[in-house]
Amino acid sequence: MPVLKAVFYLNFFRSVMMKRIIFLLIILLVPGSFFLYEVYSQERKGQVSIVQDARLEELLKRHASINEKKEGIPGYRIRIFSQSGQNARNNANETSAKFYEKYPEIKTHLDYDPPNFKVYVGDFRTRSEALKTMMKIRKDYPHAFIVSTTIDFPPLD
Repeated sequence: MPVLKAVFYLNFFRSVMMKRIIFLLIILLVPGSFFLYEVYSQERKGQVSIVQDARLEELLKRHASINEKKEGIPGYRIRIFSQSGQNARNNANETSAKFYEKYPEIKTHLDYDPPNFKVYVGDFRTRSEALKTMMKIRKDYPHAFIVSTTIDFPPLD
C-alpha cells in the first residue's frame, strides 16, 4: 500500500509541476512575442506587398480599356423641349439659352434625334436628384419630364 501512495504522489507531483512549467512558459513567452511583433512591425513600416494572380491585372486592364470607350455613365436628364420642323433648331437653341439664363448652375444639352431637336437639362445619377430639379423648374417648363439616358462623367474634384 505505501508503494501505491508513493506512485500516486509522484504522479500528482509531476502533473502539478507540468502545469506550473507550462504556466511559467506562457508568462515568459507571451510578452516576448509582443516585443518581437513590435520590432517586426516597425521594420516594415510603410511597405505593403500585394500578392495576386497575374490574370487579375489583365482583367483590370481590359475593364479600363472598355470604360475608356464609354462617353458617359447611366443616369437621368430632364427633357424640356422637343420639336421637329423648319424652325426646330432655332427654337431649341432659344429654349436652351433662356434656360441657361434662368438656371446657370444646370447644364443644358441640345440633341438632334431625326427629325426632332430636343433640349435636355442636368446630369443626374439618381432619379430622385432629377425629380428635385424638375420640381424646381416645373413652373417655367410645365411639360418637362425625366428621361433615363447616358450622362456625362461627373467632374473630378
